[in-house]
Amino acid sequence: MQLRLEDVWFSYRNPVDVLRGVNIAFSSGEVTMVLGRSGSGKTTLLKVAAGLLKPKRGRVVAVDDSGVELSDPRIGYIPQGIGVVGNMTVLENVLLGAFDRSPKAWALLGRFPREEVERAEEVLELLGLGDVVWKRARELSGGQKQRVAIARSLMHGSELVLADEFVSQLDPLTTIEVLELVRKLRSRGVGFAITTHDVHLVPRYADRVAVLREGRVVLEGEAGSIAPEDLVRAL
Repeated sequence: MQLRLEDVWFSYRNPVDVLRGVNIAFSSGEVTMVLGRSGSGKTTLLKVAAGLLKPKRGRVVAVDDSGVELSDPRIGYIPQGIGVVGNMTVLENVLLGAFDRSPKAWALLGRFPREEVERAEEVLELLGLGDVVWKRARELSGGQKQRVAIARSLMHGSELVLADEFVSQLDPLTTIEVLELVRKLRSRGVGFAITTHDVHLVPRYADRVAVLREGRVVLEGEAGSIAPEDLVRAL
């Protein structure tokens, strides 16, 4: 699957455009890092890509490997605040990803079909969280909360996860652990679009990279073909 933003413009009800003619694509099975200074439009870009904001002009379209437009693409979104509910258990947080597949009366009461619970437990085991299933999310470390957010997206069936400033609040060791997990999931066909300020993460963890400046993509391409100093200059 590929998610394409085509000539996308966006503004928050004022004359200043936050996004200005953005053309970029994010693909499943691929990690794209979007770099940019504060105020460059990175968060807005991901919200538009996720369908949380409607572009003023241009369009966002998802297509399959044959180029056929998808009516119900599976796209996950992880905000800067992660969106994990602190007073819920890890398992309950992850099961929120199955809300749209479950009987609404059950889901509103926090009850889910047994097959969904088993699937959530399998996903948590895959992400190394099998021993904290019943812990409250507020008791987890920052890295564990990031894993819970990923697990919830996988429960939703996401082929592409849009993660805003995903590792910006983590210490260096935890950042490496989380991004190694991202790389592991990429090998399983899950794609990630991650906004970040950290140029140094690109060579090791990104397949593609884009630089956003004042609402425009000013540099974009394969991560291995763009030197770090060129990324810094573009910022």
